Amino acid sequence: MSFLAELLVEFVIQFVLEVLVELGAHGLKRDRSPLHPALSVVIYVFLGGLLGWLSYLFFPQHMISHPYARIANLVVTPIAVGLALGAIGSWRAKRGTELVRLDKFAYGYAFALAFALARFILGSAG
Repeated sequence: MSFLAELLVEFVIQFVLEVLVELGAHGLKRDRSPLHPALSVVIYVFLGGLLGWLSYLFFPQHMISHPYARIANLVVTPIAVGLALGAIGSWRAKRGTELVRLDKFAYGYAFALAFALARFILGSAG
């Protein structure tokens, strides 16, 4: 049962930070023309890795205690965060709100995977 709680903590941390980035992207979208999709992926992967590194500075210990569970976290959490952001994007679309790329599963997944990889690599090295 503790594995589920640890996974939930990882999910919440990534989800909250990604929602903050999404809100920032919505604010920036009003002032700019859309970026090329490949450039958007690069930016989201960079931001995900950067926020993963910053979160490691504040929480240097792994949230998940078992080594195999950490690997499972690399699969489960990015998918869950991507699905959650995709659901938010669907909700926004139904309300007629303009979407940003982070409102789609693939971009949310790329961000969350970079975040989780950064924490995994830094935690394994330290």
